[in-house]
Amino acid sequence: MTTQVKDVAASLLVVWNTLQAKLSTAVNPDDLLMTPEEVAAYTGLSVPALAMMRHRRQGPSFTRPTPRTMLYRKRDVDAWVNEGRVEIVRADDERLKDTEHVTVVPAQETKG
Repeated sequence: MTTQVKDVAASLLVVWNTLQAKLSTAVNPDDLLMTPEEVAAYTGLSVPALAMMRHRRQGPSFTRPTPRTMLYRKRDVDAWVNEGRVEIVRADDERLKDTEHVTVVPAQETKG
């Protein structure tokens, strides 16, 4: 492992540990405001990727208390992550009867 990679990993670990401490002591963890570095550690995205999403008006909602400060509410990050969630269900699942909210994707044939 190169020195630069080790430094980045150590920095990420510090951010992660700080975030875990903040979450464990927060009165309401869902209302916790997170920095881009904390969101990156929480989601696995990079800080530059979050900046690009903000620029493109994509990604989780954020607040800008000052022109150079961006903060993300944990509940908004969780909601954004769950928007892209795909749930796999069995063919006999009762929820499939609600055709208004179901997209049927044909099964792919496997070559044997």
